[in-house]
Amino acid sequence: MEWTSAQARLLMMTLNSLGFSFGQILMAVMGYGLRHWALLQLAVSAPFFLCFVYSWWLPESARWLLSMGKLGLGLQELQKVASINRKTAGDTLTREALLSAMQEESGGAQASASLGALLHAPSLRLRTWISMLCWFAFGFTFYGLALDLQAMGSNIFLLQGLIGVVDIPTKMGTNLLLGRLGRRPSQAGSLVLPGLCILANTVVPHDMGSLRSALAVLGLGSLGAAFTCLTVYSSELFPTVLRMTAVGLGQMAARGGAILGPLVRMLGIHSPSLPLLLYGAVPVLSGLAALLLPETQNMPLPDTLQDVQNQAVKKVTHSTPAPCILMSTGL
Repeated sequence: MEWTSAQARLLMMTLNSLGFSFGQILMAVMGYGLRHWALLQLAVSAPFFLCFVYSWWLPESARWLLSMGKLGLGLQELQKVASINRKTAGDTLTREALLSAMQEESGGAQASASLGALLHAPSLRLRTWISMLCWFAFGFTFYGLALDLQAMGSNIFLLQGLIGVVDIPTKMGTNLLLGRLGRRPSQAGSLVLPGLCILANTVVPHDMGSLRSALAVLGLGSLGAAFTCLTVYSSELFPTVLRMTAVGLGQMAARGGAILGPLVRMLGIHSPSLPLLLYGAVPVLSGLAALLLPETQNMPLPDTLQDVQNQAVKKVTHSTPAPCILMSTGL
């Protein structure tokens, strides 16, 4: 079976998301079984150390090797990828072909590959700010609720485990929705749904602990789906020369939201429902703002800023896109 770039990216995101979900379940089990703080910290830190040691044997990116002038090693990595995809690249994948492709890429894209292009280019400014808003909403709401599970009125170990259990089918279903509904509605829905669940908790009485816990689990599970959508969607919104910069800005916004989210709990001294109102309103507004973004399903991945501008022009003029050699983002 031959994988497209979008299929491979979604498969990687599914595996990463499942690992995160199983990690949540394992954390609940470890927290319940290891009550000694030092042993719990050791058990949690050991996998990170093992992954750090194993990372030294991971293969390096072919693009990075080529950008650093290591053409021989980069060519070897590309040939390995070609053999995995059952492609015969012996005649076409040569040092001369790589040098020519690198010169064409640098000639057309180097001038616009800067952070300022994300914030000042008309075709990217709206995408950048809305993408950062969606990342912020995820970090703000998820960590604001996940770091204060005892406020949900249930057993924190059981609640943590349920969040991980719900997270698994939610994230697997998200990959299907991305291919069926498209990126934009999936992203908007995965942010609006948890916001509505959290807002509903503001009117549920505290003595109905089971209902409050169910809404909290559904909301946090849906935020896991929002993370999957964000990772896929944000990588398709921006051209190759600025993709990692844009994703880095989004993740920085998510970290900022994760810092501010738990602090919102202090507003509860003024009104007990005020923190939940903020936790619910931010993702709802972000989800509605995501509807302003363009749809990227079945569209070729933009490589340069000019490609993004051409897509915008084709959308306005309703012209038929010309055949493109870039891999489509369709499933």
